[in-house]
Parts: sequence; C-alpha cells; structure tokens
Amino acid sequence: MSAEPVESAKSPSRRRRARRATSEELVEAAIRVIGREGVGAATTRKIADEAGVPQGTVHYWFADKSELLEDVVREIVDRLERTAAIGGRRGGGTTEGDLRAALRAAWDEVAYDDPGTQLGYYELTALALRTPSMRELARNQYRGYRDLAARSLAPVLEGADPQRAAVLAQFVAVTFDGLLLSWLADPEGTRPEQVLDLLVDVVLRAAQDTVTDTAD
Repeated sequence: MSAEPVESAKSPSRRRRARRATSEELVEAAIRVIGREGVGAATTRKIADEAGVPQGTVHYWFADKSELLEDVVREIVDRLERTAAIGGRRGGGTTEGDLRAALRAAWDEVAYDDPGTQLGYYELTALALRTPSMRELARNQYRGYRDLAARSLAPVLEGADPQRAAVLAQFVAVTFDGLLLSWLADPEGTRPEQVLDLLVDVVLRAAQDTVTDTAD
C-alpha cells in the first residue's frame, strides 16, 4: 500500500487556502503565536504556518513584520473598544452605570483572555520602544488606548475643558494599563474590581469638578 501523498507548498489545496487567507486571519494567527511563544518568536514563517498558508502570503498582505504588528495593535484596541461599547449599552441607562459597565466589560475582555497573549502585548510595546523603526508602533498603541478612554468618558465630560478632559482620559488609560500589568505579575495580590470602582468614583468626581469649573 502506498503512503498518503504529503501536501506540498505548491499543492492545489494549499494554494486554495493561501487565496482564502486574509489580512485579518494573519493578524489572528500572529496573536496566537505571540500568546504561545512571545513576540520575539513570532516570525513571519511561524505566523504563516499558524494560518496554514505559504510564507509568501504574509508578504503579499504586509510589506514587512512591522506592518503586520501594527495591525495586531489595531486589533488589540478594537477588541477593547467593541467590548467597552457592549458594556456601556448594558449600563442601565445612567452615566455612572454606563461607565462602570464599560470598564468592567473591558477588564473582563483582558482578564479572561490568555495571559500569554496579554503579556505578549507588553512585549510588543517593549520591542517597539527598543527598535527605532518601530517606535511609532508603541506611540500608536498608547494613543489608541487614550482615544478609547476619551470616547468612553465623553458622556461624563460633556462641557468640560478639552485639555483637562484629555488628561482625565489619559489617567483612566494608564490606570487600566498598570492594573493589568500588576494583575499579570501578582493576580492574588491585585484587586481589580475595587480598583475599577475607585477609578470610576475618582473620574466622576473629577468630571463634576471639571464641568463646574468650566461653567464658572
């Protein structure tokens, strides 16, 4: 009995998969590889293997690995934004409820994700900061976090001074980011629910003061 033929890189079935592979699928494959092995090990070859396509497919969709990682960062921010939006709709119709629900939903998104994937995001930031050609990637990542926080806070900051509102949005973004890193390092010693509740209380008080000062 002859052995089953091994599928070659040029076989019709593999070519069909290559044609079906989209940039979004390659981004998802990159996230899985980063979660398992870290950013340093996420070569275009491994990402292609994860997606089940020839390595050339990655270079068809992306000029280089940096461009692929930029889309990974966008997907990170988009996931949080989608989850925060869902959380906001579940907030019971009150501004405070919307804000609490949005932050809790965003936290659940990261807390129930694979810890290796979340750690990979920090590795991605560190790699970008150490690589001059990729430094803009880190800026875009944290700019995305700040923009997301600003959109989530927009209802409670209506009428506030724009510069103070931007600082408050940055405060929320860096608190959330630091909370996640603390939780990854020491999950038993971190109290995310209490921190998020306190964060909402501080934000609402600051928002009230900001709007009042502006009105005066």
